[in-house]
Amino acid sequence: MTDEQWNEYKKKSRGWSIRMGFELLHSEAYRELNYGPAVKVLTWFYEKVKIEVNKGKRGKGKYRFVNGSVSFTYKEAEHRGLSHRQFNKALRELYRLGFIEILKPGSALKGDWTEFAFSERWRVYGTADFKESEFPKSVVWRNFGFGSKARRKKVKC
Repeated sequence: MTDEQWNEYKKKSRGWSIRMGFELLHSEAYRELNYGPAVKVLTWFYEKVKIEVNKGKRGKGKYRFVNGSVSFTYKEAEHRGLSHRQFNKALRELYRLGFIEILKPGSALKGDWTEFAFSERWRVYGTADFKESEFPKSVVWRNFGFGSKARRKKVKC
């Protein structure tokens, strides 16, 4: 994300509202969030929520949360004032507590970033039903021969 793209995003999102539900804000998992940047990142994730509006309905059924793929790059986190290390630690905290899932780990190559989705695991955090899982590892291109000494030896010019 370039500076120009970031400024355009800020301008476009100026009138948006962010809504986090009562259940989330008063959950055991949210109480357990103790890393400040993780709270910020969770809020920024909710800034990216897609909402469908059913114009024929009124009241509770009018708005529907659409849980699709969400991208949040390290470059965007940098524009928001977080270092690479802070963003990484925040993502791990949000994953550990069940707020986000990782649909596809990225590789840090240009255009191949991690794809996230919102998770509902936070609802059962602190209960016997909560299943902890290890944070997925990113793709390491060395394993595929890029930059590997073994690969260089095999290729003869």
